[in-house]
Amino acid sequence: MIELSTLISQSGDVVACELDGGSALLDLKSGDYFRLNQTGSLIWSDITTPATFSDLLNGFINRFDVDQATLDADLKAVLSVMLDKGLVVINPR
Repeated sequence: MIELSTLISQSGDVVACELDGGSALLDLKSGDYFRLNQTGSLIWSDITTPATFSDLLNGFINRFDVDQATLDADLKAVLSVMLDKGLVVINPR
C-alpha cells in the first residue's frame, strides 16, 4: 500500500531513454519494454533518486491544476502498475 511516507525509486534493473513526448523503459531482467507518456515520464524523472509519495504528490500539485484527491488516486494507480511490473521499488526508511 502506498502511503504519504512511502519512499519510491526507479528499479535498478530498468534502463530508460527519452522519446518524443515520453520515455521508453527496458526491464533488463524480463526483457520487457514499456512506453511512458509525458506524465509517466515526469513521474519517472521525479524518482531518479528516492522520493516519498508526499514529495511526488506535492510536486505534481505545483505543476498542474488538479485537485489533490484526484491526483492522489491517479498517482497511486500509476505507481501501483509500475510496482507490479517491477519498474519501481519501495525503499525501506
